[in-house]
Amino acid sequence: MKEEIVSKTYCPLPFNHLYVHPTNMASVCCAFRKGEEKKGGLPNIKDYKNLGDHLNHPFVKDIQQKMLKGEKVPGCATCYYAEEHGYESMREKEIYTWHKETFRDFTPPDLDNPKLDFLEMTFGNYCNLACRTCHSDLSHNWIDDEKELKKRGLMDKNEGHTKRINIEKEWHPDDFKDLQYIKITGGEPMLHPDFPKFMAQLEQKNIYCFIFTNASWVPKKRIFDMMKNFKYLQVFLSVDGTGTVQEYMRHNAKWDITEKSVRKWMEWSTTVDNVQISWAPTWSLMNANYYIETCNWWLGLTEELLRGTSGESWNLVKTNFIFGPNYYQMSLLSNKEELKQKAKDYIEELKNSDVIGIDHIIEMTEAYIKFFDKDAGNEDHKLKKYYKMTEALDDIRGQSLKKMIPLTYESMYNRKEGK
Repeated sequence: MKEEIVSKTYCPLPFNHLYVHPTNMASVCCAFRKGEEKKGGLPNIKDYKNLGDHLNHPFVKDIQQKMLKGEKVPGCATCYYAEEHGYESMREKEIYTWHKETFRDFTPPDLDNPKLDFLEMTFGNYCNLACRTCHSDLSHNWIDDEKELKKRGLMDKNEGHTKRINIEKEWHPDDFKDLQYIKITGGEPMLHPDFPKFMAQLEQKNIYCFIFTNASWVPKKRIFDMMKNFKYLQVFLSVDGTGTVQEYMRHNAKWDITEKSVRKWMEWSTTVDNVQISWAPTWSLMNANYYIETCNWWLGLTEELLRGTSGESWNLVKTNFIFGPNYYQMSLLSNKEELKQKAKDYIEELKNSDVIGIDHIIEMTEAYIKFFDKDAGNEDHKLKKYYKMTEALDDIRGQSLKKMIPLTYESMYNRKEGK
């Protein structure tokens, strides 16, 4: 099957999908450029009689027509940028997922009778952590930090949120009548007070569910019982490093609890047939120096807990490389050439190993090497922003980059000092 199934701008998501922003606003997808939805008149989801109405909204219909003709859509600029610079875009990933992994054969979209197959949402900005690469859109624990950053002149006064935000909608069975897939991100969705009520609305036996957790809490039987009846459930564990690297990157996390959580999820998955656990790290200049160490931690766990189980054949990794905030891009590291070479050597080492999950780590490592070469643009501006933000947040949070992630400190501050 050709990559360009319909046209060079085609993406499945405007034809079958709704993304619900933490502020209740409807969008085409999570990567759709902010502000374009407002220009197009996309509403608060409370204004839809049922969620499927989204696919018949004039703005969405216009996007569909543009894509079928091969015309570019302004809101899709993030994907176009990635493709132009040699990186796999969300558009390309979704084509692979929907037309190769899931449906196999491409069927032209039915524009007259669209069905909302796929819902992606958060539960507002409820989160128990305040990760370095996040913001108050997705974590209410960022609110006080952002207030202080604004006082220090490091954030625009109009950025971010000043209070917790929630999805405010009375769900109706018609909202989910055609639903086959649901993706739930955070924040930290499973700790949200509204999560149990929402789960009860779904016909789980007909739905594939993909859900993300920061693994900062240990799941109990109540959570497992709530999630076990999906046709298929994939839980993504967002762990970016071990020990103090994780604690620094994902502020408020405690490593001993994180490791217990990961083990609990993996152990539970071996007792049920419809559950898969995957690792979902986010790589940036903050943890790139600890890449091999962190991969070896994950491989050790999978070897220990999944050898001899159905988990041996899982796709165990879903990775994310930081585009923004752009002052966290890996290309800014002073020792990036050294890290690239270590990663190449690591691939050769992995090829000679029979530990389960090797293929997925090799694939991620190849992408990791490539991402160092992403053009950082105005490096001086980004470096100044990095130093100011890092030092301010260390002061606000009582953390120390030098003590908690010393290899990153050495790489970044050697550069600052011209060493």
